Amino acid sequence: MDDAPMTQTFDVEALIKLRSQTRAISDALKAQAADYLATVAPLIRPQTLFGEYLQGAQRSSGRETQGHFQALVELYERIGSAAPFQLVTELEVPLNLISTTPELFPLEYDKTLEHSGQVIRITSPTRWVVGFHAFDLARFRNVIKDPNRSSAELYRFVVHYLVLFYCLSKSPGLGRLFEGLRYGLSFERLKGFGDLPFCVISSPVRSELPDDSVIRSSTQIAGNTSFEELVGRDNILEMNGEIRQRLLLTIEGL
Repeated sequence: MDDAPMTQTFDVEALIKLRSQTRAISDALKAQAADYLATVAPLIRPQTLFGEYLQGAQRSSGRETQGHFQALVELYERIGSAAPFQLVTELEVPLNLISTTPELFPLEYDKTLEHSGQVIRITSPTRWVVGFHAFDLARFRNVIKDPNRSSAELYRFVVHYLVLFYCLSKSPGLGRLFEGLRYGLSFERLKGFGDLPFCVISSPVRSELPDDSVIRSSTQIAGNTSFEELVGRDNILEMNGEIRQRLLLTIEGL
């Protein structure tokens, strides 16, 4: 076998090899996903939906933009006022969007290890959250957890992610387009972010976690509480088509 099975006992050399392969595969997949996202970015235009309700935007069809903005207001009032955000600020008019350029951020979640009960922050190498540039998801999570957080900064994060969700939800063709490119596009709620929906792009490659004992040993050696899902040669061989061959070439020699 070229790769260590995900269920085997802890083997430092095997894990190092799997991590190297995972990084190379993830970098290649993310670069392709980012390229696709940049190509469709002109279709994700808040100005088209909200018109004069955006700061600096030109006036457009009043009834249609009013309907879109009212729907956004209702989303904001329902989600923004609830935990963990508990915002009391009304949605400003016109909206001041700092950035409308979509970007990919790591998808992370917490896993509690059996027996020890230790909580580990897990990162997916094959799935990413779509956000606007300068609105990093990790920073958003830290702002939520900060008891001395800036309500203005929290407001900006909530509004920008809600606007992005609304724009993407009104463009169902994007999901079909990504599916045709072998990437999935879905809306998910992430733990710690209340009822706020996020857009998640999934690659055609499956990643997975080893046994808890491997995760525990790895984090103890590294002296941290984070771990990345792993992708090996076997995961690539599950695929069909040109992308499989390209990824096999990517990890050749690692």
